[in-house]
Amino acid sequence: MKLPNLNYTKTSIMNYNNNEYFLYHQSLINCIKNILSISDISQNFALTFEKVKHNGEREFSEQNTGIWWENVEKSLPPGAKLLSLILYSDVTNVDTLGKSQLHPIYLSIGNIKNWRRNKKDAKQLLAYLPILKSNNITERN
Repeated sequence: MKLPNLNYTKTSIMNYNNNEYFLYHQSLINCIKNILSISDISQNFALTFEKVKHNGEREFSEQNTGIWWENVEKSLPPGAKLLSLILYSDVTNVDTLGKSQLHPIYLSIGNIKNWRRNKKDAKQLLAYLPILKSNNITERN
């Protein structure tokens, strides 16, 4: 996906064992804007707390059905709405030989219903965190 708002910045964050490590990142606000610009996303978007019951039992199926959402919503000024941001990561290989690894940091919005949020276009790559190289097991630990 090529979007004009997705420009990565390369920032040197440290030198360790004569290796320079970089953070590749983009604007959090631009990632949010890109997700919100998806044409059908508002159809699956929750802005208020919902108390859901199933067979007489409270059900916690979406973020906006949780107790924390209810409590945060009560603390907001009149007319304000909650925007729940989800950041998550896992290690991945970034070259075809599997030798270079980074930690991609993804952003999604918790207001989007689970089934819709799990589709590829409802996520944005926010940054890559570097993995430090170690010389031995003691250093690695």
